[in-house]
Amino acid sequence: MGNLSGRKRGRVLSGLVTAAIATALVGAASTTASADGPAGPSAAKALQKAEQAKKAPQAAKKAPKPRAGLLRAATADDKGTAAAPQFDLYAADRDGLVYLYMANGNGGFKDAWFLDSGWQNFTEATQVDHDRNGESDGWYVRHADGQLEYTGEAGNKMIGGGWNAYDRVFSPGDVGGAGESDLLARDKSGVLWLYLARPDGTLTDRYRVGGGWDQYTDITGRGDLNGDGKADIVAKDKNGDLWFYKGTGNYKDPFESRVKVGGGWNMFDKLVGIGDLDHDGRSDLLARDKSGVLWLYKGNGNQTDPFDNRTKIGPGWDKFSLMF
Repeated sequence: MGNLSGRKRGRVLSGLVTAAIATALVGAASTTASADGPAGPSAAKALQKAEQAKKAPQAAKKAPKPRAGLLRAATADDKGTAAAPQFDLYAADRDGLVYLYMANGNGGFKDAWFLDSGWQNFTEATQVDHDRNGESDGWYVRHADGQLEYTGEAGNKMIGGGWNAYDRVFSPGDVGGAGESDLLARDKSGVLWLYLARPDGTLTDRYRVGGGWDQYTDITGRGDLNGDGKADIVAKDKNGDLWFYKGTGNYKDPFESRVKVGGGWNMFDKLVGIGDLDHDGRSDLLARDKSGVLWLYKGNGNQTDPFDNRTKIGPGWDKFSLMF
């Protein structure tokens, strides 16, 4: 698919102040907003509510339906890893209402928590684990006007504009090898680009992964799928074949040549890399079929066929326009 440029990777230095950081988006410089965040609709409110829900499992006893039966307190043995993070699922419907679905540890989800409205203003969203502790610590969301926003433990800030040049923006994890969760973005001519993330949520200049990615109708991934500790991705082509791209951990050439997983994936209209949903130490994949039924493909760590047979989670997921 082509190699990256030979530019040296711009990683944040310990003595570098945030005000001096500039991020190149689609070939143009952009600025970072203050920690107070943007004046318009923001994802920060929903993230704050989600963190409150996760940290207060006893609130389930007082909450009205359907907010019952929430997450128990996590233990040291119930944590994800950087290679197989344990993320919960977020889903925004077409009315702009966003919900949190906490994983139950058995390959499914507990009852939904309503978080916020106004999410019709966002066209892409992805979770990240910048501190590599196996848990989500922030989001990147794209506003309808093309602005990219980061909200998380490092604060809330606008990364910059121009992101409507891309038809797919997501983070599979640490692609470049430095620790933070990096972003992949496919432009409308089919070129895939890599943005390396810094600890404060800002991004480096983009690096070209290669062309030809417009043959795929969906691209996703979350963590390590084949057991080597590096973030991988999968891509579904227009014929319904699913392809596996093994991560290298090298930002100059982040993926090995593709390997065919199998056919018949055109029955699905949405693929979501979720990390380790069933808490077995391997990253998994969610797939929504065209009737709205959500399926779990458990990761097995295989080098060429990384998923077991699918398991049904349940119907009704076709109402969501964003799942991340």
